Amino acid sequence: MRGIAVLALTGVLLAVPVAAQGQSFDIIPVAEGVYAAVGRTGVASNGAFIVNRDDVLVVDTHFRPSWARDLIAEIRKVTDKPVRYVVNTHWHNDHTQGNQAYVNVFGSGVEYLAQHTAREDILGKAIPSVKQSLENLPGQLARMEAALAEGKDLQGNALTAETRSRLEQQLASQRSYLEELKQVQITLPTLTFERSLILHKPDRAIHIYFFGKGHTRGDVVVYLPKEKVVITGDLLTNGIPFMRDAYPSQWPAVLESIRGLDWNHAITGHGGVQQGKGQIEKLIAYMKEMVGAVRDAIAKGMTLEAARSAIDMSKHKESFPNYETGNRQAIDRTWAELTGQIKD
Repeated sequence: MRGIAVLALTGVLLAVPVAAQGQSFDIIPVAEGVYAAVGRTGVASNGAFIVNRDDVLVVDTHFRPSWARDLIAEIRKVTDKPVRYVVNTHWHNDHTQGNQAYVNVFGSGVEYLAQHTAREDILGKAIPSVKQSLENLPGQLARMEAALAEGKDLQGNALTAETRSRLEQQLASQRSYLEELKQVQITLPTLTFERSLILHKPDRAIHIYFFGKGHTRGDVVVYLPKEKVVITGDLLTNGIPFMRDAYPSQWPAVLESIRGLDWNHAITGHGGVQQGKGQIEKLIAYMKEMVGAVRDAIAKGMTLEAARSAIDMSKHKESFPNYETGNRQAIDRTWAELTGQIKD
């Protein structure tokens, strides 16, 4: 099997009608042969699949191989054609860690596609981080068990019936996760590219573009010009996207390139299927203003703490459900980028 064996651990807008509700995903038909797999509660991230004349292409594979297997079961309800391509939009574990399920089910003919730095980061970041997380998990489980025994949450507050139930569910989920991840293999991309790649299928062209650094240094989007659909990974979500590995000052230009494509529907990395370009317009406006404000604060000699207090982005609050945490994270990451603290 192609891949590197590792022990591993990881964590609405208008939508078209739901076609089916699976165990882990809501399967939403977006265009002819194009389906969004929107993660249900607990699954966290989305995927997509495209049914071509002779085969299937899948975009992103989730944290758990079991979730990837759930999506394979949903694909088989739609078609008996084999999955021949898997696109990883970026290196994060919630988009790559289920890769192994496809080669296990469909054989060594499955090609895994990614931008070349995404492959480098799976090797250099994802694999080391999941190994470290696995080392930490037994201690985390022990703390949860102790909290339940003592009747207190992890912050020392007395457990209510609701918080006890939530902690018990979390403990059960993490226990099962640990057992599953002992068998995980992170399967690496087998075909990488720099700027673009086009699959010329008999019934459609599937364009895969890298527009520059954004959510990570290797994000790609999948674009279907005939169907007017774009699949964005975490470059676009229903909130302020996660910024831990981001390049905020460069991200708006990437978003503008995506906006410039001719599409009506966006299948995003998190949240519902988006109709039209309203949300990407909101994110571009926010990102540009936030980056400009941080740049101005640095030019004035402010500290990061002072900049956090001085920068007011609250007019964008209604556009993003995670505004409070997302905005602070965005400011901090932008500060780090603009002051030269981020190194590839």
